[in-house]
Amino acid sequence: MKKFVILMALVLCAVTAVTAQTPRDGFYFAQDAAYAANGMKNQVVLQVQGGKITSANWNIVSYQPGAADLKAIAVASGGSAATWAGNAKKAEDFLVSSQNVNATSVSGVPANFAVAPFFTLVRNALAAGPVARGPYTKDGWYYAAAAANDTYHTRNTALVTVVNGTIVDALWNGIMQMQGVNPSKILASISNGYPMPAPQGAWHIQAARASQALVSAGDPSRIAVKANQTTDAISGCTIMVKDFLDAATAALRSAR
Repeated sequence: MKKFVILMALVLCAVTAVTAQTPRDGFYFAQDAAYAANGMKNQVVLQVQGGKITSANWNIVSYQPGAADLKAIAVASGGSAATWAGNAKKAEDFLVSSQNVNATSVSGVPANFAVAPFFTLVRNALAAGPVARGPYTKDGWYYAAAAANDTYHTRNTALVTVVNGTIVDALWNGIMQMQGVNPSKILASISNGYPMPAPQGAWHIQAARASQALVSAGDPSRIAVKANQTTDAISGCTIMVKDFLDAATAALRSAR
């Protein structure tokens, strides 16, 4: 029994030592493992300088039709997005001032506003380590829509997240032109409202593969496109990717 107690004490000491390590200087990123049922996904970007968190950015991306990141929507439209952004800033400021990555509440933030997702991603980001330096000169969330509808009456869109000059996330979606309704192509595909006899899976599944391929490539120009607008460079993706890559290219011009 005594040996067991000593062993557990050693384990606890080791865990404490790991969690107490000073993070390296750099930029850190983490996001939810998947989109929630409401189509939203939390993302967190941190900057560490001198071993301390000096800035934090909590944002949300969504596969609602034509959706930029939530903070961009807050600036453009105000309303509930601005209310969310205001509470998010309080959580960000608290983290920077306190360096407390395990907080469960933040002074001034309503009890019904959950800050747990933010602090969970803060810990995940620090555990993942700094993001490697990439080719882009500006960080942020970059959104663009294709210049015209494709042959399937859809306006393709791209929302790209850049951290430390590196593409860390990408979302390919589309605004379907349907008698003024204009639903999200991802949502239509998820609900089987966009039938597609493709052996590689539904449209939204293949679009997710293309989005991940862009993250891996780090630049839309690195994904070769054939004359028929498809590509052999993405496994399990037989849909036409050119409009998505063009939209991503347009979005990333502001990050150059």
